[in-house]
Parts: sequence; structure tokens; C-alpha cells
Amino acid sequence: MRGDVDGRMTAEVYLGRQPLVDVDREVFGYELLYRSGPDRSTMFDDPDLATRGVMERVLLQWGMERVVGDRFGMINASASLVVHGLHRAMPPEGVIIEVREAEPFDDATVTALQQARYDGYHFALDNVGRLGDLERSCLLPLASIVKIELTTAHDAEIDRLIMVARERSPGILVVAEKVESVADFKRCVEHGFDLFQGYFIAEPELLRRPARPTGTQSAAALHRTLGDGAFDVDRLETIIAGDSSLAFRLLAAVNADAFGLDCSVGSLERAMGLLGPEKLRCLAELIATSTDTIDDDSHIRRGAVRARMAADLLAGTEHQGSGITVALLSTTDSLYQTAIGELLDELPVSDEVVRALLHGQGPLGVTLDVIRACEHDDVATLDDLAPGRREELIALRAAAVVAVDAATSAAMSDAIVPS
Repeated sequence: MRGDVDGRMTAEVYLGRQPLVDVDREVFGYELLYRSGPDRSTMFDDPDLATRGVMERVLLQWGMERVVGDRFGMINASASLVVHGLHRAMPPEGVIIEVREAEPFDDATVTALQQARYDGYHFALDNVGRLGDLERSCLLPLASIVKIELTTAHDAEIDRLIMVARERSPGILVVAEKVESVADFKRCVEHGFDLFQGYFIAEPELLRRPARPTGTQSAAALHRTLGDGAFDVDRLETIIAGDSSLAFRLLAAVNADAFGLDCSVGSLERAMGLLGPEKLRCLAELIATSTDTIDDDSHIRRGAVRARMAADLLAGTEHQGSGITVALLSTTDSLYQTAIGELLDELPVSDEVVRALLHGQGPLGVTLDVIRACEHDDVATLDDLAPGRREELIALRAAAVVAVDAATSAAMSDAIVPS
């Protein structure tokens, strides 16, 4: 398994989390920080790649609620990420985008920021230290938060910085950043800051969990699909239906997008419909550029074969979509070396899917048992579950194997790009 930005082997992913609190030390939200390993390393060559890494882990590995609960999650990003539209991968209700403005933004960037604000996204103007910079800021009128860094702001200008922020953006919350001591905290309370962040409040906490990587070939296929210019939802559905790791991540994305809503999904088609084309494009781009991938595709191949069989066995019935989902998810316990019940707790799947995977119940459970019996040439089970259909089912599985292998070969051929 390939690991992080620095290329180390890992079976875990990491994330930093530092709270912002009010004057009563109640948590308002958490700044979410890139971490490349258990040593709390923050080294990265490309800040945008680090931002994508944080987003990918929050949305597709943990889920927003598991990271921030009912508080806000604050993610550092460049304005270019908003211009590119990648912020739309995140739910506006639970996230605040922290942006630095070293120089005033051009008109195109301001327009993109205004549209994002209109769409419900919140911004924090980060790393403010000079009064002149704040007065010239294009983002300040759109911001919900301004973060004043104590290590760069002149003490004599702090009151003026707070006043300008509140005048130009009524209702804005002003954060004292880099609060490192009791004296800092008391001084900031006297200045009238709304929120406080720094080592005196709490050091960044290191979160870690088992990785949920994507198949290397599927990530490459997504990258090629996005590189074609026009985003093809049907093509994306085909790629996902052939890879259990992508199916898992798509369903995890629905959970992250719901952010506090009760949402149940039975099929990949339903999941894609809930997310919508624009969010799907953003999520696909995050996955395509992720470095958390897995080269061993044996479990993914088995899931693809099972999905092909489920589609054929349930063709023309109301269970076909859910059957494909069950077939794909049925290999994730082996893929991620995690009990299927624990994995299902991370997903918004329907009760029908859960019963099939945990207890083999219902038509989906029976279909999965038939597919597994074909895999193992379990004649007794086939004769019991589908009397008189043994040869037909074994032939059906053989055809599914051929189809999956052909699709894999075609994908690998597509990956060969002339230099």
C-alpha cells in the first residue's frame, strides 16, 4: 500500500485538529491540519496538495461528523481552490474555508469568492497582522471570521484591527491566533476578541485511523476521465461499479455530505443522485489525486466479478442496484482488514443492504450466498439455493470473470500514454 505525500508505506492516515474556543473556553470549532505521519510531521511541497489531502481524509476517510461533531471544521485553502470549484466537495453547513490574502485578489478571484459565499460557504481571513493589509482586503467584506496573528500584529494596532474588521464586515467573529500563554489570553480578552486559538488553549491533536485506500488503477481511470475535459457521470458510474474501494468511498461521501441528516442509500445510482454531478466531479478529483492507494487488486477484482453476477442475477428486478452495492461491499472487509459490521457503521446504507451483508437475509443475502457458492464451487449450497441451475450459474460466473478481466485489460491499455 502506498502511503502519503512523502511516499512512505502506511496502513493509517493522519489528521491534525486544534480547537478554537470562546471566552468561556467552549469549543466553537476545529482547525483541521495536514499531517503526514505519526510523528506529527507537517512537511509538504505543495500547499494545495496538502489541502486536498485534508479534504480527502475528512470527507472520504473519517467523515465530517466524526472529526468535528456538531462544531465547525476550518480548512486552510488557497483562493485558487475556490476558483477551481473544489470547495464544492465540502458541505457548506459544516466548514469554514481559511484563506490568506498576501495581495489583493483579482476580479476573477473575487467573483468566485462572492459566488461561493452566495452558495452558503463561509470564509475566514487568515494570518492578519498588518492594518494596511486588512484595510485593502477584498475578502474581508465576505468573511465570517478574521484571524489576527499575535506574533505579527503590533499590540498598538490590535484595537484598530478589530474595529476595522467589524466595521467592514458586520457580525464578523474576530479570532486571536497564536495565544501561547495566560498573559496572552488575558490581554486578548481585554481587547475584546471573540475567539481564541493557540498552544495555551490546546496543542493540535493528532488523529489517526486505518486507511481506506483506493485501487491504483481506479484512481488512474478517474484521473483520465477528468483529464478529458467533459465530466461523464455515466463513465464515473461504470468505474465505481467495478471497484469496491470506490463504492465504499462514494457512500462515505454521502455520509459526509449529509452532515447531521438521516440519509439511507441502497444503490450507487442513488448515492450519485444525492451528491449531484458537480460534487461528484470534485470528489472524483480528490480521489484521483490521492496518494492513499492500494496496488493489490485481488479483492477489488473479486468484488467486480460479484457485482457483474449480481447485476445479471437481479436484472429486471427492483433489487438490481442494491444487489450491485452488496456485492461490491462484500469484499471490503478483506480489502481493508476490518470487520464488515464496523465498515457498515461508516456508511449510510439501507437496512436491506445491512441485513444482506451481516446476516445473509432477504433476496440480496440469498443472491450473495449464491455468488459465493459459485466462487468456491460449493455444489451442495448451489443445489440447495438454486436447484437445477448449477451449470447455468457456474457459466454465468465464468462470463463475469471474462468481462471483468477484459475491462481491466482495456483500462490498463488506456493508461499507456505515448511520451
